[in-house]
Parts: sequence; structure tokens; C-alpha cells
Amino acid sequence: MTGILNLPEEIRPFIGKFLDTKAIQACLLVSRSFHQSFEPILWQKVVIRPTKPDPGYISALRTRTWDVHNYVIHDTVASEFYQLSFPHLRRLQLSDKGHEVSNRADKNEDSHPLPLIYVQQANNQTQLVRLNPTTQTLVVTNLPATPDAEFWETIYSAWVSPQILHATGPVASTEEAAIAFWRACTRFSELSLLSLTVEPSLIFSTLTFPRVRRLNIQTTSGIHTRWDKPQDHLALMKACPQLKHLTWDAIMLSSTSLPSPSALLSEFRQAIELNHWPYLDSLEFCWLYNKLGKELALLLDAFPNPLMALRLRTCAFNSHVLAVLKDKKFESLRILKIYANCGITSKATLDILTSCPNIEVFRSTHIYAGDVNPSKPWVCKRLRSLTVCFIHRESTSSRAALDQQVYTQLANLTNLTRLDLGQYSMGYTTSDPEFHLRDAMNTLDLRLKAGLGQLSTLTKLRFFGYAYSFQVTGQVELSWMMEHWRELRTLIGQLDGIERSALRAMEARGVEYRLSAREC
Repeated sequence: MTGILNLPEEIRPFIGKFLDTKAIQACLLVSRSFHQSFEPILWQKVVIRPTKPDPGYISALRTRTWDVHNYVIHDTVASEFYQLSFPHLRRLQLSDKGHEVSNRADKNEDSHPLPLIYVQQANNQTQLVRLNPTTQTLVVTNLPATPDAEFWETIYSAWVSPQILHATGPVASTEEAAIAFWRACTRFSELSLLSLTVEPSLIFSTLTFPRVRRLNIQTTSGIHTRWDKPQDHLALMKACPQLKHLTWDAIMLSSTSLPSPSALLSEFRQAIELNHWPYLDSLEFCWLYNKLGKELALLLDAFPNPLMALRLRTCAFNSHVLAVLKDKKFESLRILKIYANCGITSKATLDILTSCPNIEVFRSTHIYAGDVNPSKPWVCKRLRSLTVCFIHRESTSSRAALDQQVYTQLANLTNLTRLDLGQYSMGYTTSDPEFHLRDAMNTLDLRLKAGLGQLSTLTKLRFFGYAYSFQVTGQVELSWMMEHWRELRTLIGQLDGIERSALRAMEARGVEYRLSAREC
């Protein structure tokens, strides 16, 4: 039998992709051959923070430039770190708090000169992008040294194949730099523009962005920036004829010069009716106002393309929206995520599960166990990811029987790889008129004696979460999960009375355990 020491050298880097830093460092101690195979993996991502430069580290980094794929610089660092060329670099991130300069830009005080250290940093940034033309992903976040025109012109003219740009905060402080920024944007296939402080520029109205397939435009609520007019957002969207995925918050800031939310959606709907985006099949609205459910229904009704994905963070998911989806969109819909502020009801959530056969990823807020009807089986057998919290009305007396009904339906979703039964902020923000806070603690019982054992059919499950569900699982449930969910890699929720040996066995299996998770 071939042992681990006899693994071919070409296989070791592939295995290293699945190991954490601690495991890789252990591999370095196995043998000289293993050291040579695994050490490059430690250099694939390099993060530089503002500390006193270590000549030894800078020297070592210069010898490992061929191994670096991801280079991150936080805050203001020594110039030496900007003078490196990484032949295989794919991702570059430049980030800072940037509060001082961002606030000055918001107040239109650009006449105030930048501190000399920031002027030098801007020059260093330009040099870094010039030395690394193979970069495909650029992340620029709240830089106090706003990139100059040469920075963006270098990306536009010298980068070989840029693909993704994530830009937040100040990205250009002059008209010349703004022009260069928008020109550089035409080279990317994915743009994520968050709370920019940049002028749309005169050139903006004449540019097209022929490569952009994914566009994410968001502003920060309550913060006025130079590019906060939704009609400018709409102009950019119209300049992306190849657009396939759109994320838009459409936030309306208080100004009499701005169009009303309904007028803005009407203009967006007109462009959709004209099939302005022939490839658009994925929509995400972050802030669409709860009163715009009717306008959203009209927009979806006018959508000419098969809709593959829909995400709603704040908008009234009312009966009109559900009717349009059931009538025209359920056949094509693969991803549907509805968050707490959308006011979706328990019965509407169940209507989707019993009517949408091709959905693969579904997120909703809650389902009352008493609404689950055994005579209406869930038809979403392709479901890979489900996020929803099952709760009981406070007056319900037959909770045990209802829990069994819920488990029976879940057990049929044999393709699930992710099941999240947690609440997150649902209990406090849902606008469903049927929902009452007193019901929030009466969630699905997650113990084996309550029916958890029925989920042994979910053999593909890799993620199981129940954070903030007011449920606790113990030693017997954990042992059962380890035995039946062999693919499980992430467990999120509260454990109680667990033996240390069980926790060690879970860690040895590569299962990550946490009490809570970020809402997604």
C-alpha cells in the first residue's frame, strides 16, 4: 500500500489546497521533499500590515515572488512592499480605513492638500499596478491616498486580462482621475461599486462597458456621496449591454431633484420591456422599499428572459409578486432568497416549496409547522440549499406530531448539501402580519427523540446550522450526525454536555464548529 510519504510531488500541491496553515506547517516538518512541495502554498497569499519593515521578511518575499497569487496591503506600509513584481499574481487588494480623506471628499474639501505620506502612497500604488499586469481581481477599499489618473490608466492600458473590480469609497479625487477610472472599468467583466466618492464625469455618458456581465451598485444609507443619484446608476446599467447579473440597492436619498422610487422602477421596467439586456437573468434588490411590491410585480411580469435568480432584501413580497413568479418564472428559477424585511408569510414560503420544482437554493424567514400540509408534498427535489426557521404558534398543543411532519418533508430533500434552520434576526425584523414575537422561541425540536433521525437520508449534507433557534443539541445528537452525515464539514449552533473526545473526533474529521454565523 502506498503511504503518504510516497505521494507523487505533483499531487502534493493539490492536497495542500484543502489544508489549513497549521496542517501545512506540519507537512513542512515531514521531510525535505515535503518541505519543498508544501512551502510554496504558504506564500500563495501574502498580507502586509503597517508594522516596522523586517528586512529579513522583505528579502524572503523577494525570493518567493513566483509563488504569490494573492497580495493584500492594509493601511500605509513601507515603499519596499510596492516595488515587487509577482509573475503569477491574480488578486491585488489595497485597503485602508480612509475616514479622513473620505469625509473630506464628502464635504467637497479637495482643495486641502493631502499629507505627504499619502502622496507618496498614491505614487507607490501606481508603481505596484504597473509591475503586476497579470492581476485579474482588484479590490480597492477606502484608500486615504485616492488613486490618481495614472493608476487607472495603467490598468486600462497595461493589464493583460482584468476580470473583477471591487471598489469602495474614494477612487478618484479629480476629473482627470474620474475619467481614467471609468475608462478602466470598461476592461472588467464584473464591477462591484460600493458607496463611491467619484464624479460620474462627462465621459461617463459616452462610454460603454461591453465586457461587464455582473454589476453590483450599492450606496450606504444616510451617507451622501458624489455618485449617489439612482439615475446615474441606471445610466451605467444601460451602458452594459452584456449584463447578466444585477445587484442594485436603488436607495433613495432625500432630495427633491431625484425621481420617485416608483418612477425609477418604471424607467428600469421600460428598459427591460425593450429587452435592453438580452442576457439578464439574475436580479438582487437590496433596498427597494416595502411599498413597492406592486411595482416589483410589474417589473417581473415584464421580464422577457427566463429568470434564474432573484434575491430580495427589503421589498414587499406580496401576493402579486408570488402570483407572477408562479405564473411565469418558477420553471426557470434556480435561486430565490427572501430576507426578513420582505414580509413573506409562512404560507407563501410553503407555496414556493410545493410549486417550484427546479429551485436549487432557497432562503426564506419562517414556516409555521402547523401550516405544513402532509397532503401537499414539497416538489423541490433539486434543492441543494435551504435556509428557513420552523416555528410553532404559542397556542399549539400538538408540537411533537407537527415536528414529525416537518421532518418527513425535510427527509425527502435528499440533494441538500446545506440546511440552515437558524433565525438570525428574523424574529425581530420580519414584517409578516401573522408573525408574533412570542412564537419566536417555539422552534423545531432538534433532538433525536423529536424526529431528527429521519434526516439520515440527507447523506450529502455538508453544512448544518441552527444558530439563534433556541435549540441545543447534545452528545447523542452529535454522535448521530458524525455517523450519518459523513460529508458534514460545518456545524453551527449550541452544543451542550459534549465529551472532549467527541469534539476531538469532530476536529479530526475536519468538521468546523461555531456558535454563530454571518447572515448570508
